[in-house]
Amino acid sequence: MAAKHHQTTKLSTMTAHKTSAGEITRRLDGAEIHGTDARLYRLAIMESKPVRPRSGWLHLTIAIMPPGGQPSRTPLMMGIVSGGGRGVMPWFECRLYPTVELVDGRVLEVRSIGLEAEFVNLLGALIPPGGHVMIEYETPGQSETHKELLLRVPPVATYLGSLMFRAGFCGEFKDWYISEGGHEGPRKLQANKSPSSSASREALRNHTRELNAFLDRPLPESPDDNAAVAQAKARARDLLREISGSGKTRSS
Repeated sequence: MAAKHHQTTKLSTMTAHKTSAGEITRRLDGAEIHGTDARLYRLAIMESKPVRPRSGWLHLTIAIMPPGGQPSRTPLMMGIVSGGGRGVMPWFECRLYPTVELVDGRVLEVRSIGLEAEFVNLLGALIPPGGHVMIEYETPGQSETHKELLLRVPPVATYLGSLMFRAGFCGEFKDWYISEGGHEGPRKLQANKSPSSSASREALRNHTRELNAFLDRPLPESPDDNAAVAQAKARARDLLREISGSGKTRSS
């Protein structure tokens, strides 16, 4: 992995050879994640069911449990996990919610206390080189990434893209803005883990080139667009510092 990794969960110590969808789901259920509020939260699998007619895919609904509490009424994540097979490595496709409703009616701002980023880090601990993650950005909670992509911000420098990159998905990115064939679901951003050291080096060179070109672009005239692009440029500078300072060339 070429980026700084902020993994704070127990999953980073687990072996990576068991990669079926069921095994990945078991590792997520009850996993601990730390918020920036210095509290320890746990994940709870609320639903896990096969995706028919696909083989080896599971549809998951994951809630968050505050310390000493019960699973949230609304999900932190909904999506699909595949254990891969036939030359395809494991992957996730999901929708993340920046806020959840707790059983007592209170709203927990999971993004503001870092739980959204920590969940993406969990995916980075579970998906091996050659795998990928796709996160939908059409819902209102992810409108920041949607707007940034419309403003031609490099995918890796968008809000969601930077989370995925820092979780270890440092390979090539793909913006599923227009579905190919009409069966891929909502618009989403895909980030890959490079399958080899050479692929990792090439991806990092591409990211570096794209980020530098982005920094050379003038800011938009619209105040709202200007602010969005300025924030993305600050993110791009941080990513470039992380890439240049990592000194790592092995596969992501």
